[in-house]
Amino acid sequence: MVSFGIFLSFLTGFVTVNLISLKFSLIEKLGLSFPIGIALQTLLMLLMDAVGIPLTRVSILVASVLLILSLSFPMIFRRKELVQEIRKPVSFDFSSFNLVWLLFVLLIIILEYMNFSRCVYFPTYDRDSLSGFDTIGYIISQEHTLKGLSIFQGDYMPSIHRPGSYITYTPMVQLSYAYVYLLGAPMSKLIPGLMYLFFLIAFYAVLCRVVNRTGAVIATFFMLITPDMLGFSSLSGTNVIHAVTASLGVIYLAVWFRYRERKDLYLASLLLALNIWIRTEGIVFIGAALCVVSYDSFRRKQYKDLLPVLLSLSPALLWSLFMKLNGLYAEGIAIVRLFWDGEKVETIYNYMKNLYVNNYYYGWSFSAALLSLLVNIRNVIKTRDNLRLLSMILLASLFYVIILYQIDYKWDTIENVLAYSAKRFLFCFVPCVWFFTVTNKIVMTGFDKLEKYLALR
Repeated sequence: MVSFGIFLSFLTGFVTVNLISLKFSLIEKLGLSFPIGIALQTLLMLLMDAVGIPLTRVSILVASVLLILSLSFPMIFRRKELVQEIRKPVSFDFSSFNLVWLLFVLLIIILEYMNFSRCVYFPTYDRDSLSGFDTIGYIISQEHTLKGLSIFQGDYMPSIHRPGSYITYTPMVQLSYAYVYLLGAPMSKLIPGLMYLFFLIAFYAVLCRVVNRTGAVIATFFMLITPDMLGFSSLSGTNVIHAVTASLGVIYLAVWFRYRERKDLYLASLLLALNIWIRTEGIVFIGAALCVVSYDSFRRKQYKDLLPVLLSLSPALLWSLFMKLNGLYAEGIAIVRLFWDGEKVETIYNYMKNLYVNNYYYGWSFSAALLSLLVNIRNVIKTRDNLRLLSMILLASLFYVIILYQIDYKWDTIENVLAYSAKRFLFCFVPCVWFFTVTNKIVMTGFDKLEKYLALR
């Protein structure tokens, strides 16, 4: 039953990507299918709970099938395009494959096999999951509701409405864990395992849209071996899962700026919407995207380009409405007035600076991006090469620092939040900076020359 449920989630995402456009490559569709599918599955579960439908195995599976049929219905009006796409012969250009590409593919397969095996073999043991995400997911599967959970009742758990409570966390991860528990899974770690596996495929696929296969597989490998991110990918937390949608949303928006194909704008907006559905801090990526798209839209007088990105805020609005209607709340931690605290600024600056230069956590990610920027700086200035992607990365970083500054740390110390939560949040930037590193003009030229030299003839 678990396999069938995972297949339905995969199919939901696959149909959704095809609904956006049939022109995405097959490997893109495969890579994006599960992350998008399971996220949409959890949105469906929230809506079911909102209208009073119990979250049982039967109700969720029936609703999933109906969702897939609903998403497939518009394809009736695109029959001709669909038939052409199905009949298109599958061809492989072996001239671009080489031994270096093959070596890195084998390394990725071996490392990810080890990582996935570790993920699904060991039970959940990290504190954040046991005290929140995994436990809430399991209880949802037992009580068949989110809004009426026993642990969300103040008389049962008096601390539930305190600052930093899990009651206000966007529930994508919790509901996805409930989904597999309902289907009979012994533990929830199948979700993070599959998310990261499919993410590697999607990341490689979108890289192939811009850079050649050799460059794409090398960047995917170095992104994969990012030390701390790889370690957390086998845990049941939210950070790596969040990094999947946040980074792909920014990357696909960068691809849209490069090629101006509407499908990439729509897909980027969907991924950004799912990013804020996983963690509310994901608003920094939507904010960065809105700034860059707004500038671009007003400059080109194409104001309608803003609408899809604006709509990516919808899950946050839906969750806020759900909480308000069902009495889910916690004491606020946001400081909504302007103020100046020099000591706080210095603390944030010192911790963030140390994080960005920490190769133990992030490998060569930020160092490689900086080197790539310096090598390509002339093209960045003269032709604005990758400038929009760089702007989104820098703006999202700035917005995150502002959020850190505007928080009243009632539930924990600012030092702990910066040392642990902020460290994990930066996972979202790792795929973005690797994409930036290998898609700069000079680096791409270097990979083209390398591939010509290595190509099997």
